[in-house]
Amino acid sequence: MSDKASNEMSLRRATIYAAIFSIASYAIAAGLALSTGLYAINIFADPILNLTVPLIILSVGIQIINRKLGPLLIGLISAALYAVSFLFFVAIPLVLIALIVELLTRLMGYRSLKAVVTYTCIAGGLEGILSTLLALYMIKVPAPVVTSIYIWIGISIAMFLESAVMGVIAYFITSYLIKSGVVK
Repeated sequence: MSDKASNEMSLRRATIYAAIFSIASYAIAAGLALSTGLYAINIFADPILNLTVPLIILSVGIQIINRKLGPLLIGLISAALYAVSFLFFVAIPLVLIALIVELLTRLMGYRSLKAVVTYTCIAGGLEGILSTLLALYMIKVPAPVVTSIYIWIGISIAMFLESAVMGVIAYFITSYLIKSGVVK
């Protein structure tokens, strides 16, 4: 098989993995949100729910794909799933974040602890902040709620810290999968 055919197979496999991890993350996010009664009701709770198990699943997916375009594929497929559900306040930031994480992983790699924590922290923190801001804009929340700097500082710090913790968890899950031979 030529290198070009090998690369195409690899991209096809990456696309399949990206779809699997994106769908799994989306399903877990919907399940968490619906089970807590917070889905699309509380704009601050939705991003926080998305920054737990769904973020871990996406981060593990990026590490398992372990190639260029992996983060972009996961981000675009995830964004499409949220757009189909009319959750544009989550879908729109995911496209931007997919581009940022794609660039970061090309510079830092996919599987080192530093890289995983960095891109998971940035992806989760930005997704939380941007989706919350966009949701506030879409539902036209009064200006004092939107402009309270203390609320935004607290929420931003919490989202970035939570995302960093999820990055550490995702790193150790993937490390275990690699050591046990489940993933190469």
